[in-house]
Amino acid sequence: MADPSAKTAERHAVTEQKNTRNSPRRVLEIIEAICLNPEAATATRLSQSLGIPAPTIYRWLDTLCEERFIVAHTSGHYMPGERFRNLVLNSLQYEPKVTERRSLMRKLSEVLSETVSLSIPHGTKLIYFDRLESHWPFQVNLKVGAPLPLHCCASGKLYLSSLEPDVASGIFDRIAEKGSARGTITDQATFGEELARIRKDGFALDREEWFDDMVGAAVPIYADSGALVACLSTHALTTRKTIGDLEKDIPVMIDIAGKLKACMLG
Repeated sequence: MADPSAKTAERHAVTEQKNTRNSPRRVLEIIEAICLNPEAATATRLSQSLGIPAPTIYRWLDTLCEERFIVAHTSGHYMPGERFRNLVLNSLQYEPKVTERRSLMRKLSEVLSETVSLSIPHGTKLIYFDRLESHWPFQVNLKVGAPLPLHCCASGKLYLSSLEPDVASGIFDRIAEKGSARGTITDQATFGEELARIRKDGFALDREEWFDDMVGAAVPIYADSGALVACLSTHALTTRKTIGDLEKDIPVMIDIAGKLKACMLG
């Protein structure tokens, strides 16, 4: 007659072997769960939703934190970390539909007769991701990967408007040198009203807030989850376009943004 304790030990060994063999997949599932549903990304809920024993989930979460693929928030939730964000950012240049994306941006640039840009959230920053330049001699000289000012350019304000008001307010307060141009908003209450207006309108305008004699506009690209994944923007010298002109350009920008979403996320 077989020894029951031997059978139990054998089952445990098989389970442990399976867990070890599948651990890369399970680790990826943990990162995926954190990215797709951050509100439920606590150790307990991850353990329950993924069917991973608590001791194991804590061990993998600790390892992922140590390696900076995720970070632990004081609320007990986990979020994508620096290394994971850099991985995603660097992978975007190899997206399968990069030619289609750039052709859409080129089309918009030709319609507007202005430079158009894409920027993406990267941690607490918004960074330049891609642009199609017009033939005009004046250009905003930013390299891909450079951070954008969150409080004075159209894309930066659009990004802040996607955050909770108290979070956006805290970021605004921490910006030491707010004055950038004659139209830069430096007052907290006025800036809060500006973000509320952007949330209501669904687009953002730069009224000579970044550079004197330059105006801009930005529209969002949202994932199906509602998360902001990119900002599509343009800018022009006031000798070429007014704020009113840019407002008239918003519908075509929104149309292209919808096509870019299908291209980038489809």
